[in-house]
Amino acid sequence: MISVNLLKKKVYELNSEAEVIQGLGIEVLEAAEYDDDYLRRPDYRTPEGDLQRETVQRYQRWYATSYRLVEEYIPEWVDAFKARFTSNTTGVNGVLDYLTLNTFTGYKHKEGAVSDYINDFDRQISILLSIPDAVEIKELNLRKLITADVARTEIEQAEVLFAGGFHRASGSIAGVALELHLKTLCDINGVDYKPKDTIEPLAQALYQAKLLDVTELKRIQYYASIRNKCSHPNSISEAEVQTLIEGVRKIV
Repeated sequence: MISVNLLKKKVYELNSEAEVIQGLGIEVLEAAEYDDDYLRRPDYRTPEGDLQRETVQRYQRWYATSYRLVEEYIPEWVDAFKARFTSNTTGVNGVLDYLTLNTFTGYKHKEGAVSDYINDFDRQISILLSIPDAVEIKELNLRKLITADVARTEIEQAEVLFAGGFHRASGSIAGVALELHLKTLCDINGVDYKPKDTIEPLAQALYQAKLLDVTELKRIQYYASIRNKCSHPNSISEAEVQTLIEGVRKIV
């Protein structure tokens, strides 16, 4: 899958192109002849004819690329995106119908056709612009799921070590699971932290962001103190390690 940053760059490029195309399309529609509720295509030998053909070609290229991105990253919006393309799919005029001209609009004034063209194109642009956010959310949800699985595995390993009498090692691994969980919470909620931050600074960052209350903060700080005892040559009791493991299991 393409990275979110590259995807954002591509969507930005397509949005910029869409703005140009939309402006050209308005010029085409405003220059078109209008009679009996119909838009008439200009003579292909005129400047208006050249502009109309260029705009149609640019829009079709834009649509082909944008459609593939919508289809891949937000397939639930494909039908809505396609419905604004042409009357061949819905029976109602779409962006391409207005740009190709020679089409029935049902409006007594040209302004109605221009307004419909803008609204249909704006709808397609809005769907396109939603892609990076949707992908980012999916990535965060996936990261959360993966992290939860890893954290649970770490806790299971800690419990096995604890049962085998390796209390200090089991406490250290439980601390790793807690640290991983806190970093994921920071990532998901956009809370900044340093790469080498451990349980205590991570918990403080989450508390400052109002994602932990004071009771939760103090509890995690207590777990961090037990983890530190396990990681250093300090005395540590079996009961403390058990409290750490059980507490982390509830959190993750």
